Amino acid sequence: MATTKTTQERIKELDMKIEQIKAQKRQLANRAKAEERKARTKRLISIGAEVEHFAGCEIQDLDAFKEYLAKYAYAIANTQKNCGAVTAPNHDE
Repeated sequence: MATTKTTQERIKELDMKIEQIKAQKRQLANRAKAEERKARTKRLISIGAEVEHFAGCEIQDLDAFKEYLAKYAYAIANTQKNCGAVTAPNHDE
């Protein structure tokens, strides 16, 4: 004898499938975010390592380094494809 499901049972099954799919979507989104964070962290570490390599020393005075970056950030930005043209700030004010 074939069992026929009521409309309510079918709706309940579909709701369960929807919840499962939503959970899978959340998992995929979380995995993508984690991969993006990992790639960003790797990029930041690589940049820091290159800065210290070319500076020839370990950066100890972070505030002084931040001031230097603020002063010359436009030049760095202009070497990057995703930044567009950036002009030097006016430090005379």
